[in-house]
Amino acid sequence: MQSQDSEYNDQYMQRRSLIESLSEEERAFVEAGKPQSTRETVPPAKQPTTKREQPPLPKKTALMKKPTPTTVPPVLVSQIYRLPADLVKELFKVAVSRKLDRTAPWSQQDIVAEAIRDWLAKHASKQTSV
Repeated sequence: MQSQDSEYNDQYMQRRSLIESLSEEERAFVEAGKPQSTRETVPPAKQPTTKREQPPLPKKTALMKKPTPTTVPPVLVSQIYRLPADLVKELFKVAVSRKLDRTAPWSQQDIVAEAIRDWLAKHASKQTSV
């Protein structure tokens, strides 16, 4: 009994590709759906290979740009603040409106960061002079 189970498992547990598991009718259906080339291809031996017909390759050294110095993005630190609901709602509306208009800054994070920078520039200078 065990040898029959073993033969059964060996027969049905062999891996086959998907196309091998299809019937002839199913294979014909799949093959019919493949795109056919409508262009006539010229064998590589018959293609003209004269130097005059091929455009000259551009020189890479002339097209390469000088590397520009990249600015390092600021490190972002997660902070949690509780804000009035109406302020959060207004911030959301403004952020969505600016994003649709593609006006920077449009993310809530960038808008808040800019607002805090402006506030600190205005008020922190008064604090240090006292």
